[in-house]
Amino acid sequence: MTQIIKMETNEIEIPKEMLTRVSYRAKSIKVYALSRHTIGMSFLPVEEWSKEALWKGEAKIKETASSVLVLLPQTISSFYSITPDNVTISVSPRTNTIQVDVQ
Repeated sequence: MTQIIKMETNEIEIPKEMLTRVSYRAKSIKVYALSRHTIGMSFLPVEEWSKEALWKGEAKIKETASSVLVLLPQTISSFYSITPDNVTISVSPRTNTIQVDVQ
């Protein structure tokens, strides 16, 4: 019998082309647990998210040639049970924010 196990990860990979108007030159990013299925991220504090977040903190950033890797704290990656195939990423150039929806 074959069993497939989906491995949790603490990395969110964001392609650089999605970040054309968002600055990613920082060493860390603000992270907000907005709901059971939504993570908000921003390089600058977001007052509204800060007031309403279930959890808030920071995550380290690693830059590759084609993407930016957000290294989430274990608390967040475990809570959301993040796997490489259960996230949808959207970026708002207007507000300079990133939203991660976890299925």
